[in-house]
Amino acid sequence: MIEITLATIIITIIIVLTLRNTKRAVLENPLILNRTGQYQAILAPKLNIAQTFIETIAQQIPSPRDESQSSSTQCFEVHDPEAAAIGQELYLLAITIRHGLLYFQAIVPRPLINDQDSHFNMLMEAAHNALASIPTTGGIPTTKADESIITATNTAAQKLSIDIKQQLS
Repeated sequence: MIEITLATIIITIIIVLTLRNTKRAVLENPLILNRTGQYQAILAPKLNIAQTFIETIAQQIPSPRDESQSSSTQCFEVHDPEAAAIGQELYLLAITIRHGLLYFQAIVPRPLINDQDSHFNMLMEAAHNALASIPTTGGIPTTKADESIITATNTAAQKLSIDIKQQLS
């Protein structure tokens, strides 16, 4: 009788822990991810759900990257089903390569007032501010690096069933 009770308790604990770990927590604070030698990501509050997308993009970009490799900042409007589930219809993602290291910046757009391209302007401003501390000397943006970012982002979006729209300057 004790064995059955003990087995029932253990099975219940396993089920509860499994169900509890499958729900992704939404963080109310900004999140900084630093994968040494690979990438750095700064995610706005509630955008920790973008981590899977960012890691998938990082896996798609060929490594190792040369320290002299740099790119211009590529900006995307992202419609992620996981983000929609928490009330974020879209978020904005900026990606760049500086000295061979990937940098990501994800933000939630402020409501539009009357400016049609304010999403792009806001993303570029946030990305510029976040990336301002990164030294840019020695790295010249290349079309090849830009193309690898765009291709990797499109491939990752397809894999994860995420809709993206590249924001052109």
